[in-house]
Amino acid sequence: MLQLAIVGLGGWGRRLVESVQGVSDKVRFARAVVTDPGKSRDFAAKHGLVLGTDIAEAARDPQVAGLVSSGPAHLHASHSMIGIEAGKPVLAVKPLALNLAEGRALEAAAAKAGVPLCMGYNRCFFPNVAELRKRLAAGALGQLLHTEGDFCVHRYGGVKRGTWKADPANAPSGALADHMLYLTIETLGRIAAVHAIGLNQASDNDLADTTAVLLRCKGNTTALLTACGMTPDYYRFTVFGTEGWAEVRDADYFAFQPKGGKREEIRFPVGDTERVEIEAFADTIAGKAKFPCPADQAVHSAAVIEAMARSNAAGKMVEVA
Repeated sequence: MLQLAIVGLGGWGRRLVESVQGVSDKVRFARAVVTDPGKSRDFAAKHGLVLGTDIAEAARDPQVAGLVSSGPAHLHASHSMIGIEAGKPVLAVKPLALNLAEGRALEAAAAKAGVPLCMGYNRCFFPNVAELRKRLAAGALGQLLHTEGDFCVHRYGGVKRGTWKADPANAPSGALADHMLYLTIETLGRIAAVHAIGLNQASDNDLADTTAVLLRCKGNTTALLTACGMTPDYYRFTVFGTEGWAEVRDADYFAFQPKGGKREEIRFPVGDTERVEIEAFADTIAGKAKFPCPADQAVHSAAVIEAMARSNAAGKMVEVA
């Protein structure tokens, strides 16, 4: 049984632990690192976690095969670097980093240490996304022309001023758009330029709760991203090609409209995608498989997120570093 350490036991960190603890026959969490042990003591005891406050100490544990970085987004890069410098594979919950410099530093350090660097992103493991990949690999859509991604949630209404989540430096314009950005990069390749318009319309903080992004891709294609933080949940990613279009919604819905043919619509059963994600990381550590979200794509996404913020501040399209 492969054992991991996790940094951060907030809502998502706890969800990752619960997805495998006592359920997976491949992997379990043995240690957890938090800033305030008192808040996590009961959870740690329930799931058999050794609780501590020192990331380096947990990473050096010879029984720990890898580190999952699930703390605040602006600390993912620094926490992940500690794990890499201890010679351990790292799974950083998205985003891998908030800027290109941090992302490149992590990628270089992981290459030097000879350890996998992965980005945790549960949408990567949705069954409808797997179906989309299959259709794309088969060339069913013909020449790809354009994609559109929407990620809308009612999340920013509960973000209070003065907290790290309310700091635009930690949640720049387009921060929510990254949920569909990763699928855009996977489908169309690298992004050359972005034009982002981020507005604070309804939330009682300084965050851009509505952002629209136009992207020009290096492969002579285009894309749109929409992110709203003050509306009911809506998740969609659509790919347009010369021979048809395909769309995924939520975790289970898939549609394919071929040119001149009948539309297909499929509903997939959805399992525990967080468990699949953690087990995929375990398989990567064991050398059994490659992680689905490559480090180079994750690093490029950090450059695009950084460019979105620059574009919104400048009020124009900017090149991606």
